[in-house]
Formats: sequence, C-alpha cells, structure tokens
Amino acid sequence: MENMNGINEIIKSDEDIKNANGISICDEEREKIQLLRERVSDILEPEKYENDLYLRKWLIARSFDVEKAEDMLKKHVRFMKVNGLDKIDENYVPPEVSKYFLTTMLGYDNEGSIVRILHLGGSDIKGLALSMSKLDSMKVAVYTIKSDLLRQKRERVNGLPLCDKQVYILDLQGLSWKSVIHTTVVERAFMLLKTYEANYPESLKVAYLVNAPSFFSFIYNWLKSFLPESILSKVEILSPDEVPAALTKKIDPSILPACLGGTKIDPDGNPECPSLYEKPMGATIPENMMLTNQFHLLKEDKSAEKTVVENRSAFRIENLITEPNSILKWDFQTTQYDIRVGLNYKPDKASEFEEIIPLHRVESHRIPESGSFSCQNAGIYEIVFDNTYSWINKKELIYKITLSLPE
Repeated sequence: MENMNGINEIIKSDEDIKNANGISICDEEREKIQLLRERVSDILEPEKYENDLYLRKWLIARSFDVEKAEDMLKKHVRFMKVNGLDKIDENYVPPEVSKYFLTTMLGYDNEGSIVRILHLGGSDIKGLALSMSKLDSMKVAVYTIKSDLLRQKRERVNGLPLCDKQVYILDLQGLSWKSVIHTTVVERAFMLLKTYEANYPESLKVAYLVNAPSFFSFIYNWLKSFLPESILSKVEILSPDEVPAALTKKIDPSILPACLGGTKIDPDGNPECPSLYEKPMGATIPENMMLTNQFHLLKEDKSAEKTVVENRSAFRIENLITEPNSILKWDFQTTQYDIRVGLNYKPDKASEFEEIIPLHRVESHRIPESGSFSCQNAGIYEIVFDNTYSWINKKELIYKITLSLPE
C-alpha cells in the first residue's frame, strides 16, 4: 500500500471533478450546498468544507434534504474518528493476513475513474473473516480506498481530470457456497457494505460482477434486501459473453487481464494474471493466523486481567489521559457468551460522562476482539463492558488495556 501522507489534498478542485463528471450545479442546489456547508462548518477540514461537489454527494444521498444530509455527514465524521479511520494515513500498516484478499488497482477508465479488481472467488473469504476483527476489516477497506485516491492524484494519467468515482470489477470465479453462507462471512460482508453505503455516498460509478456462480442469484436477492437503489442501480452482472465488450467499452484493454477481455497477461502467458496479487489464487490462510486459534494469547499474557461480569450488571474501567492525542486500546475476549462494549468520556471528575462509542454487542466468545480510540482531549475515558441485557448468564472476561503516548 502507498504512503498516505497528504491524503487530505486529494480532492480540492471543484472544477476538476465537475469536468470529469459532466456536472453542473443549479442555483437551487447551490443554495442547499451553502446551507449544508454552514451547518457542518465546525466539523470539516477546509478542503472538504470548501468543496461543493463533496457536500453535494451527501445531499444527493438524502434526496437534497439538508437536515438528513447534515445528520448523515455528521455521523460519518463521528464514525471515522471513533474508529480511528480519519487519520488512517498516518503510520497504518495493514495486517499481514490482508494479503490473502486478492485485489489490486488496475488503473483508470477513459474518464479518469479508479478501476480496481477484487477477486473474491480466488480469495479465502472465510479465512479472512475468521482472521481479522471487524475493526481491522474496516481499516483495510478504508485504507485501500484512500490509497487509491492518493495514487489517482499523484498520477493524473494522460492529463485526465480527477473523477471522484470508483469502478469495481468483482471476479467471482471459484467462489464457494460453503464459504459464502458461513455466519461470520455474512456478518462481515453486511458490515462492510453498510459502512461503504454510509460513508462513501455517490462514490460508486459501477460494479461489474463477472463469473458469477449459479447460486449467486440467492446472494443478490439478499443484497437487495438492504442495499439502497443508489448502489443496486450501479451493479451489472455480466455473462461470460458480455464481459469483454462491457469492460473494454470504457476501460483500456491494456490494463485488463486477458481472461476478462483485455490484453494483459503474465510473463508466463497466464491470462488470469495471478502476479497482480500478493498471494496465489486459492491460497488458504494458515490455521495459526485464525483469530479462533489465538484465544490462548490473551490468556497467557501476564499484563491481562480477568473478571466476571455478572448478569444484569456492567464492568467499567476508568482511564486518566493526561496527554492529548494518546491512543487508548483494549483487547478482550469472553467465554461462551457475547458482551456489549462502549466508551465514555468526561473532561474531569466533576463532569458527567458522555458517550463516545455507543454500547454494541460483540461476539468476543467466537474470536478475540479489540478496539482503540485516539484521545484528542485529556480527561477520563471509561471503557464499559456491559451485561445488563442478560438476565441469566454471567460473562467471564479477559481484557488488556494499553495506552500509547503521542510521538
């Protein structure tokens, strides 16, 4: 992945993006953009605050209802900060296991849009779901999107203007039914798709699905149950005969693998171009990398603590942060049952706690879980392990809290 320094400079020029997308903003839209700008002036960095097209995306996603767009945008900013995604460009290194997700940015279409291929069929999707936490999955996804944007800005291929849209080619060749219906795979796919929908409105140009297996209609019906029309309308499921013409209509054949109608082949003549990926097609994740096989690590960690969270009760840990921008991290796991976790903050002992990360249920009995927060302000941060929803079962909890001071 590329160095991400300077990512906030990616989208600055309205004229660049307008030209790339053929967008003209009418007076009524401009008024609503200005109104939204005034309402979010305290949460956006200058590059986004001044960008009409950026603000327009949120309005389009909410049918130009300013209040709903404001709510959506504020939730996005909060979500990115709470999960440490807003500054993921700073010193983030994707976990080694993420290399087993076969994906690469191929280049750009004829309008300057990013083109990325995701070879889901050749990836160990079940292994990925069982070897990365939800947070790690989100971080890898957001990091990938941001690194594509940075590369786009740096290269500006053939003098094309910046086009703030993404073209995704999802290759399903080799996708197995057994992996697709695994509970953790389904949950992770749902989480990632909902995250993309909520945080990257009007960013998808088109998603081409190729080499779909016979059972894919079942999956697509499931997707239609929760994805909005704004995304579904941009999904094109292509038959083998349709792939070459559809993909090369706007994508230069020289960047497409020959198996998809392009002219790109590996040095050994392989038309599937496996050299594009960091791991071989079909490679399975080693058992020792699975989170399900790492429960012993926290149990054996001498700095970890153990406690029992009784039914109808909660366990709270207060952490005094004296240096702003410190990173608070918590690793934990439970035995037999899930638990809820959240984070609260107050500036001093006399104040009341306010919720930062809402309580949410995690299946920490299935895989070890972790969370982190960049503490921009000094004060008291309270990590909450909540079991008040359980009338019967107490929860055995092992946890470890670490604090990293700013460099």
